[in-house]
Amino acid sequence: MKLALAPEERRLQGEVRAFLAEHAPEGDEIPHALDERMAFLRRWQARCYEAGYVGRAWPAEFGGGGRPTSEQIVVDQELAAAGAPEFPSVVGLDVLGPAILAFGSDEQRRRYLRPILSADELWCQGFSEPEAGSDLAALTTTAVETADGYTLNGQKTWISWGQFARWCGVLARTDPDVAKHKGISLLVVDMQSEGVDVRPMEQITGHAEFAELFLDDVVVPKANMLGSPGQGWTIAMHVVAHERGTAALPRQVMLRTWFDRLVADAGNTARDGAPLLADEGVQAALAAALIEIEVLRHHASRTMSPFLNGGTVGPESSGVKLLMAQAEQSLCASAMDILGDALGGDFWRERYLYSRAATVYGGTQQIQRDIIANRVLSLPQD
Repeated sequence: MKLALAPEERRLQGEVRAFLAEHAPEGDEIPHALDERMAFLRRWQARCYEAGYVGRAWPAEFGGGGRPTSEQIVVDQELAAAGAPEFPSVVGLDVLGPAILAFGSDEQRRRYLRPILSADELWCQGFSEPEAGSDLAALTTTAVETADGYTLNGQKTWISWGQFARWCGVLARTDPDVAKHKGISLLVVDMQSEGVDVRPMEQITGHAEFAELFLDDVVVPKANMLGSPGQGWTIAMHVVAHERGTAALPRQVMLRTWFDRLVADAGNTARDGAPLLADEGVQAALAAALIEIEVLRHHASRTMSPFLNGGTVGPESSGVKLLMAQAEQSLCASAMDILGDALGGDFWRERYLYSRAATVYGGTQQIQRDIIANRVLSLPQD
């Protein structure tokens, strides 16, 4: 990936910075209560979409900006560097929207994509199950074809923003008589359908960002199948590769802003009459955290190069996913160790607690290492 920005990208960078200086909400403006926070964040995403900063590289005919992917990366990095709030439609933008673009019909693209960009409709992802997390091929949710479409039965878990979503991309088994990877399809489920039961789950952070999803004889029209019957596994692999690879660059920028905050917090804190930054152990811990963030930046840039040149995100994204989780967990753990009793407010506590999930969501560490061994390094199975 090129390091220098083209003139048009530099102009865009200045435009985004000016927009954020005027419109980006301060931290204390964002409500803490989840329902109010989600409503606030939807308005924030809508404003960014109207300014041309959401879906900038998606096709214009489906509500996007029709611009080069590199421009969306410039925007995302500026949003992250400014500490702007994350968009609530993250599942639609980073996961299912790209899947609809790649596998959906034009009718599906026209129906679903613009509301994803504007946050008029939120999406969730029904992949994991209680007995089929990283091993998606072991899922037991079934979709039986009928004259009216498909009848869906099963249970999904770890549904991000499930209680706020209008649509869910559900992986279900449509053919039990073929190999388990081949009998899976992806269905777009209306969360307002009869038989859909969403049960929020409170996390260790105190927020209920996840939910369980129960599907009891839910009728899904045939027109709501994404791709063709049995193509669900292919779509799922496209989804997770895109999720792991394209999120790394803005995530790295965000981690760097967290690092700068930690340096500032340590500089403003004294222990035994001396600033924390004077402590050699603190200096070493900060240096180690910064090295991991920089390693992530370089690997993320290398992984994104084929994508920016018209290719796809490949299995190399699993390496980036490992580095991203490691950098986030190390930084947050360092903040807790360095600041200790001087830790103030909820900023570092919430980020530390949430970071523990980084080695699980999007595919566990063990799964990522297996992908790297088999598909990147071609190591023997023994």
